[in-house]
This record gives sequence, structure tokens and C-alpha cells, in this order.
Amino acid sequence: MRFGAGKGVLTNSEGKDVGRPIVRHSSGFDQFCAMLQTQENLSILDMSGASQANISFITGLGHRISSDDILGTMQQCFGDDFLENQQMASNAQRFLDQTLTFPDQSFDGALVWDTLQFLTSPLLDQTVAQLLRVMRPGGLMLVFFNADEKLPRIPLYNYRIQDQKTLLLTPRGGSQRIHFFNNRTLEKIFDKAASLKFFLTRDNLREVIVRR
Repeated sequence: MRFGAGKGVLTNSEGKDVGRPIVRHSSGFDQFCAMLQTQENLSILDMSGASQANISFITGLGHRISSDDILGTMQQCFGDDFLENQQMASNAQRFLDQTLTFPDQSFDGALVWDTLQFLTSPLLDQTVAQLLRVMRPGGLMLVFFNADEKLPRIPLYNYRIQDQKTLLLTPRGGSQRIHFFNNRTLEKIFDKAASLKFFLTRDNLREVIVRR
């Protein structure tokens, strides 16, 4: 998916190379996999869109996987004035109508990746509420947030599973920072969840496991 230029828009620098893939160890994904390995016939949501690597990994463990390209829906609904257009009620409702359109309690786990950090309030809170709605009680969500407080623009990646502890992050542009998500902020955003677990990392991704 390619994003064009514009105010606050997710962009890949007008088609130019945005960087080499990054191989990254993920303690959060390792713990998410522990659920996959100890339970059977789970239903998992991947919010980065369809990926053969992710499909093969999840189904190889005996589970089902569904995809929802939330970032693609953002681009369709908000266009080039990405941040400003989220504040328009009609655009926000259009996004909500097309996102997470699954029945209640459809999933045991969700790979949310870094998608939530590109949403502004109140749309962020409404999207989190939708996520919690489609999750079954006790289900886990893996969520990433950029933790570099000084960075004016935050990178955007495709997340591809290599193994239980390793992800391949392929740069796909970035966006100006909307919020800085510290632990207290995340606790407020997920205040309806049963629990949160934070993972320390050596880079600038804050990993969180959210239990429904």
C-alpha cells in the first residue's frame, strides 16, 4: 500500500525507498505465542492486513486467522489531511463502520501491532472499545507504541512473523506524532481491559500485552 503526500499523512516519501527491513526480537510476541501453543483452535485477528507469513505461522499452530487492514481503511477514510480529517464526525463514523466489523467476542487473540498510535481522540477510544468488543474474555492483544518522546515523525512498519521470538519489520513510511503514549496513558486507554503487561525493549517500541 502506498500513501501519498499531505498534511499529517502516512507517507512513503512519494515512492522512494523508506529503509531496509529490520529483524527484531519481540518478548511480547513470544508471550503471545505461549497462548497459541497451550490452547487449541483459537481465532486470531491480524490488524496489519493479509500476510502469507503470518497466515502460515498461525495456521501452522492449528488456529484460524482473520485480517483487517486498519491503516488502509484510515487512508481511504481520511485521505491526505490525515490528522485533521479524523476530527470530522462523518469521516470518523465512516472509519468505524468499516473497521472491526466482526460479531461480539469473535477472537481469542489480536495482533494489533502499531496501528492505534496513528489515531486521534475520540476515535482512538472508540476503536479500542470496538477491539474489546470483538475479543473474548481472557483474550490477548499485542500492541506496539513508539517510545521515542523526541521523535517528531514516527515510522510505520509491516510486521511479518519469522518465528516465535522474531519479527521482520518492513518500513512503509511514517506519520507525524499524534500522542506520546507512556504507561499511564496506556492504562487510561485500556481501562476497560482486565490487565496490561509492559515489556522493556532496547529500541523505541513499547510492547504491551492487553488481556480482555
